[in-house]
Amino acid sequence: MKNEYTHAGMVEHRAELMAELLLQDLRPTFVARAERTLGYDYFAGFPNAKGGVNVTAVEVKATDQPVPALLPIDRRTYDRLAHSNIPVLVLVADVKQNRLFYGWPHPDGASGRRGSGTVAMPLVELNDSTKANLRGRLAG
Repeated sequence: MKNEYTHAGMVEHRAELMAELLLQDLRPTFVARAERTLGYDYFAGFPNAKGGVNVTAVEVKATDQPVPALLPIDRRTYDRLAHSNIPVLVLVADVKQNRLFYGWPHPDGASGRRGSGTVAMPLVELNDSTKANLRGRLAG
């Protein structure tokens, strides 16, 4: 179990709270905290136009440093997220500046780069406009 009273633990906890508040603001049908062993932080469901629910896995990354436009992610982690059978939303929280960013890993996003190393995933900063776009994508 992580120690929430360390600096890293506090940064991670704040990022998770920021992510939960965002997810609730996007009007989900449900938000569920995932077991750590599943490799995700949350699962969220959003009502779609056909009366169903679109489920998305959510991975939260925490930092107290400025967030780059291209987030470096370990190749194995990226492949796990990109090749999931449900969409995976990556949320990056800058806990010092109270800013959130998001990205969608997908199989074609790192084509041509096989093996170990890192993958640079593009991020979008959340604001009123991009939040509406994100909600639309989550609801389908």
